[in-house]
Amino acid sequence: MALQLKNTRSDGGVISRWRWWESGFGIIIFLYICIIISHLNFVFAMKSVRIEKIFHHGAYRIGVFFDKDFEIIAILKRLGATYSGSRRCWYLDYSKASYHLLRSHFPDLVVVTESSIPNMVTGVDNRDLSPIASSSALQLGSSLNNPEHKPTVITSDKLKLQLLPSIGKYWVFKMHFHHEISKQLLKTKGVYWNGNYKSYMVFRNEVVKHEVEKVLGVSEFFGTDYFVKDSFVGKGNIRVLPHLEDVTWMEVHVPKMVAVHEKLKRFSMARYSKIKRCYLLPAAPVVMDSLHLQFESSSITITSLLPKNYLDKRNLPNKKQLDLSKTKKSLLDLVPEQAQSYLSKMIDTLLALNYSSSTLRTYCGAFIQFLRYFEFRNPEEITREEIIRFLGSLMERGLSATSGHSMVNGVQFYYQQVLGKVDYSFVLPRPKKEKKLPVVLTMEECLQIFKVVDNPKHKLLLLIGYGAGLRVSEIVSLKWSDILFEEHKIHVKNAKGKKDRMVMLPYSIVTSLQLYRELYKGKHYVFEGQFAGEPYSTGSVQQVMRNAIKLSGLEKKATVHTLRHSFATHLLENGTDIRYIQQFLGHSSIKTTTVYTHLTKTAVDRIQSPLDRMVDIKGKKKLDE
Repeated sequence: MALQLKNTRSDGGVISRWRWWESGFGIIIFLYICIIISHLNFVFAMKSVRIEKIFHHGAYRIGVFFDKDFEIIAILKRLGATYSGSRRCWYLDYSKASYHLLRSHFPDLVVVTESSIPNMVTGVDNRDLSPIASSSALQLGSSLNNPEHKPTVITSDKLKLQLLPSIGKYWVFKMHFHHEISKQLLKTKGVYWNGNYKSYMVFRNEVVKHEVEKVLGVSEFFGTDYFVKDSFVGKGNIRVLPHLEDVTWMEVHVPKMVAVHEKLKRFSMARYSKIKRCYLLPAAPVVMDSLHLQFESSSITITSLLPKNYLDKRNLPNKKQLDLSKTKKSLLDLVPEQAQSYLSKMIDTLLALNYSSSTLRTYCGAFIQFLRYFEFRNPEEITREEIIRFLGSLMERGLSATSGHSMVNGVQFYYQQVLGKVDYSFVLPRPKKEKKLPVVLTMEECLQIFKVVDNPKHKLLLLIGYGAGLRVSEIVSLKWSDILFEEHKIHVKNAKGKKDRMVMLPYSIVTSLQLYRELYKGKHYVFEGQFAGEPYSTGSVQQVMRNAIKLSGLEKKATVHTLRHSFATHLLENGTDIRYIQQFLGHSSIKTTTVYTHLTKTAVDRIQSPLDRMVDIKGKKKLDE
């Protein structure tokens, strides 16, 4: 019997024809077909995915190119990929893990490479991975034909270069994206891409200037202000107005210049008001003086519209208070609410003992790790055996002995100082420290390092570090008022352990220091950073030392602190009493200084090995006889 679907029309007739697409079964079939077609389209899209090795934001990346597809984009977002507007593609970090992730989600992935891809993924542990693709091997414009992922081809004469105001020690410029030129720029030493400003930063140096202008195909694009701080292109005006909501603050309205904004953001107490569209600074005379100091050498003028007697030195917040408050808040945010009472007691005790913010972070960081291990239980309920098990687990994970000591210090401080258990019955075991001797340079090696440094500022950094035995933090903190030229001494203030001390000022660098002061015209810090009134960064000093070591050809792994070790060792070799050396270095205990006695050339060095006595120098006895 044939299946027949009957339906009555409005005029009374009967429809005898069966329409399968109007039945429920037909709808299911239709939806299934749509799903298959959609899946096939997605598979087809997957086949169009290509990867390429690209150089982007100062590092190599895996660039992913494809026809625009929202499903592929969703997958890439889940994988942690980022879209590059300049390269017109999505990208991941250049690593084996990223490649395997892409391969697992896109089985038909097309890899364009000049070398075989198996070299990268077969398990060879090499930091210099073989390239997975070539920029020139993949021509996206003709194959993908998609404006979102197609690079714009611009000739060098159409780069539309735009020079922006200088920022510190850098020239700043923008240009239209060009793949090859951008790649060459980022390979040039002294050039990097700033993502915040969407512009290139060029170190103000004559050699760098010529190299960049050669790449860009222009001449005299940058100025000749190599040694001028905070050079500006153009003029502007800063207006200072009263802050009606709170008279302890003043409003600083600035022009739309990147350099000006960058300077103001670096004020330690500056905050930006989105409502007022200006910066807020404490209404104190010293802050106004700092504003003038920052911009007095530029073409930026400062117009004060403040009423008379508006500025008051009492409006200046305490920097130490702000620093400690910020540190306390950041530490409390690391623990849940039920554990904040334990940590708060720890912080209050450290503050009462006048510990620095760095010590605060070290001790509390160790205590937070301790609490996290025990799932934020009450520390008074934790037994000694459990604490020892915790310390053992840390050492088992490969924690260094120094870090282990810091952990013990943090935990023991809580029980003895916070809980007041001075006569606490148990003493926590401490990991045995490695007895390592510090690296020391000879006087000839030190001289070799100093000779290869041409920059007068960089040379003085190293000379004063070695000649006075200063720590790197003490070098960058030096002010001209600390240099006592007549007494040939340096007053090191607020050094490690909050101690002051007097050290020698070498006679050989006095004239150089005076000439350097005339050249750089620093007012406060001896070694100023890229912005006026700011100290040189410790990282920059270490980089100066690394560059000097590389140029000198020495194979020793030396840092700026190595110069301090060498200073102490050379004094001992010259017969200086170790107690004087202790004072020069600022050591609290003589035990710390005695480590240098193991490094000096003494009579012990003249003791002859029995092997050397066995083999006569004149050749009377030979080992091969």
